[in-house]
Amino acid sequence: MHRADDRLKTLEMMIDRIIGKNPHSKEIINAFRPVMVERNRLVETLDLSPGDPGGMDGTRLKSGVPLIKQAALFHSEDPWEDIALSLIPAFKQGFPDLQDDLDTLQGCIKNKTIDLYDYFKGPADDGEKIIEGWSARLNIRVLSFRLFFRTVMWVILHKRARNLAGYLRESEWEKGYCPICGSFPSISMIMEKSGQRWLHCFQCGHEWRFSRVICPYCEHEGQKGMTFFFVEDKKQEAVYTCDQCKRYLLTLNQISPITEMDLDLSALGLAHLDILMRDKGLIPMALPEWNLS
Repeated sequence: MHRADDRLKTLEMMIDRIIGKNPHSKEIINAFRPVMVERNRLVETLDLSPGDPGGMDGTRLKSGVPLIKQAALFHSEDPWEDIALSLIPAFKQGFPDLQDDLDTLQGCIKNKTIDLYDYFKGPADDGEKIIEGWSARLNIRVLSFRLFFRTVMWVILHKRARNLAGYLRESEWEKGYCPICGSFPSISMIMEKSGQRWLHCFQCGHEWRFSRVICPYCEHEGQKGMTFFFVEDKKQEAVYTCDQCKRYLLTLNQISPITEMDLDLSALGLAHLDILMRDKGLIPMALPEWNLS
């Protein structure tokens, strides 16, 4: 438990530091703060069976098939109810406007009116249809369901990704989406000494190296049509954009390998850049919770 406590204290200090650095993001960061702390606490303390790499096929990985399409990353015996009931108070604290929806959802989970695993056991499109059905039947806003279930998914995938990352070290992966869960990155890092670009998956937390001259989303190659927007007086904060697919990616520039950071928090602290890019008609490569609409 000491390690978990230390990790959460460090996260709280990081949150305060990000707010101090980007005070314009204070409101949205403080809204997500209790959720971020609780989901990290769950990842540190949750007793979850490790992912099974037995189904991993190196040939399929090389051809761009992520692990989530090769083996089950969600299991019926996972502690869905415990995770959900632990997250609801944090959501209530950060998002009081969702209080009624969360009260209803909490009652449905406790009374087993809904089975949370139903959302996770099939393809993403099936999950969306399930949410729409539950929303109509229970009078809970679809956006509330999406926000909540994405966070439950975050906990499970982050825990499993930690166990699976080691099996990917020797594999060849050349795609701009995550080799574990198939999600596109929410933020990237350009490393200080090597100049390498690393992509970060918001959904499972995995990071992988990727070419700087290829768009992670559409795979357009070449410097032409690619732009980096830098924030004035904050050269470490940038946005990569692709003219081909009209997508953008938040980027931390010239980051030291020893810099301690939470990349999900870093992306949240750059939410003002999301607004600027969307005003330009661009679309984020990934849709973290604060970008859902």
